[in-house]
Amino acid sequence: MKTLVYLVSLMLLTGCGSLRNEVNPSVLSAGGAKLVVNSYISPQDTLLTVKVSRSKPVLIEPSEAQPYVVENATVTLSTGGQVVVMRYNGARQLYQARPALMPIRTGQTYTLTVSTPDGKQVTAQATVPQPVPISAISLDSTITTTGTTKNKAYRISFVWEDPATETNFYQYGGYFQWRDSKFTYPIGGQSEVPVPNILVLSFNRDRVTGNVLSDDRQQGGLLTSQSANVASIAVQKGDPKAAEYVTYTYPGARVVAQLLSTEESYYRYTDAVFRQRQVGNSPFAEPVLIPSNIAGGLGCFAAYNRTEKVLLLK
Repeated sequence: MKTLVYLVSLMLLTGCGSLRNEVNPSVLSAGGAKLVVNSYISPQDTLLTVKVSRSKPVLIEPSEAQPYVVENATVTLSTGGQVVVMRYNGARQLYQARPALMPIRTGQTYTLTVSTPDGKQVTAQATVPQPVPISAISLDSTITTTGTTKNKAYRISFVWEDPATETNFYQYGGYFQWRDSKFTYPIGGQSEVPVPNILVLSFNRDRVTGNVLSDDRQQGGLLTSQSANVASIAVQKGDPKAAEYVTYTYPGARVVAQLLSTEESYYRYTDAVFRQRQVGNSPFAEPVLIPSNIAGGLGCFAAYNRTEKVLLLK
């Protein structure tokens, strides 16, 4: 019996040898470093920005590696014969331009071109999609009681009507804002103004999905965001009603819901990046292929259109 077990084990070990394939190192390093470009434009931009960097080949000597951030590129944004050259901001490590020099308009197509002194050049195009308004924000609350204390937690979600004419892609988010009377500062010699507090809302599963979605299977209907915690208050017995306590604890409280109508390239790229983050460095998971619409390089250049809706928290 022991002899049989030994023979079977030997056969398995021998068979595993066929699972090993030699990889030619020249294949892994073919092509060298590529330009990596990331830029997203919208009509709501207050500053147009482009990030330019280099990829790192798998097999390369440390002495041969070039700086990750590309500081000497020529970056242009063009549309309809109009061209703007973007300037490099060393502090932010970005190329930037004022929207007044190149207004971003709905339905218009923009071309991004990046070239470097070593002869590399990449291009990409983006077309600004139509905006999609938010229909309504829903505010819910739950109350839990512990002894003489009542804890009231507020949550929000929102809905929008999806256009039925074509497949649409979205990303949603929002923030909670209120005035803080404890911290003030003078403006132009006038009376002190309360410092606004801003809390970015965390929606359910946002770390998994990135809050991106497509209407691929339900065009023309109502779409709903995941819910997000907004605020929580504790009311003791004898304290004012919860509604009054909210206005006292969070003066001027309001929730701002945001909906981005995006290009498909934005959706595909963001979705893949978040799925790869879930995989991480696990040796047992299959890596996620990150798509790119940068001709001759890597990364993503895409457009979106943002709409907002405000709900006063009372």
